[in-house]
Amino acid sequence: MLYYLYAGLFGTLARLPLSWLYALSDGLYWIITHLWHYRRRVVRDNLQRVFPDRSPEERLAIEHAFYHHLCDIIFEIIKLLHISDEELKRRIEVRGTEQLDECARQGHPIFLLTGHYGNWEWAQHIYSFLKEDITCTQIYRPTRDWPTNELMLHLRGRFNSTCIRQKQAVRTILRMKKDVKPFLTTFVADQHPNSEIMKHWTTFLGQDSMYITGAEEIGRKVDAQYFYVDIRGTGRGRYLLECREVQPVEGEEFPYTIGYLHMMEDTILRQPELWLWSHRRWYISHEEYNKKMEKLKSIRK
Repeated sequence: MLYYLYAGLFGTLARLPLSWLYALSDGLYWIITHLWHYRRRVVRDNLQRVFPDRSPEERLAIEHAFYHHLCDIIFEIIKLLHISDEELKRRIEVRGTEQLDECARQGHPIFLLTGHYGNWEWAQHIYSFLKEDITCTQIYRPTRDWPTNELMLHLRGRFNSTCIRQKQAVRTILRMKKDVKPFLTTFVADQHPNSEIMKHWTTFLGQDSMYITGAEEIGRKVDAQYFYVDIRGTGRGRYLLECREVQPVEGEEFPYTIGYLHMMEDTILRQPELWLWSHRRWYISHEEYNKKMEKLKSIRK
């Protein structure tokens, strides 16, 4: 019942022109920043960590620009329920997909790495620019709220792609590798690992950061080629997406993953307001984590 309520409400909103939706976004922005203070402490802590040398006024400007963009993408995602391919093509410029087509012709699985940046849901519009007949898939973590999860799966089907649950990724991708048809899998890989076992560390945006290794671990099994989606905001509701090959970093255990994170860093620092600053990414340092694991080991003994 709740799913149909969401679908009906959002479906009605999606029929409004984007200009009207942006007016609603402006209202939501005012509520979030002046009344709700949505995750303000987390956002400010993250910005303080990453930009300690910037003035309080500069960080506040990024904070407000972030909240404005966050409100915009909420309504942009809703608009996916009722937006034409023509309007998306006017709003999204895509470059570099010829490299993906070439990989498909050579028989390589394509792993597309992106992050919670720009409008990561609209970024799937890249699939529409592929010339080769490629099966497009994406890895996702189910949300705890079933109606919201089902609605997001419906929205992501807008681009004729198949969603694969994270826990089923290895089995599904190995099965696809056995098929003759080439495939592309998208990983949103800038979030925290959700396993206490598979945690690896690097420096990301100047912070001790855990990172996810799943894409590269699976990629080694299927001889995948890794590409990064570099996103630029070119105006309100307008984006430039460029597919670029990930360059491995020599000497690293997961060279393509670290290469991706370096590219993600450059993207974030170029337009920091477009990244999702409201997640608590740096709640523990590498040293603190090691102490925690040592303590757990001693307890178990």
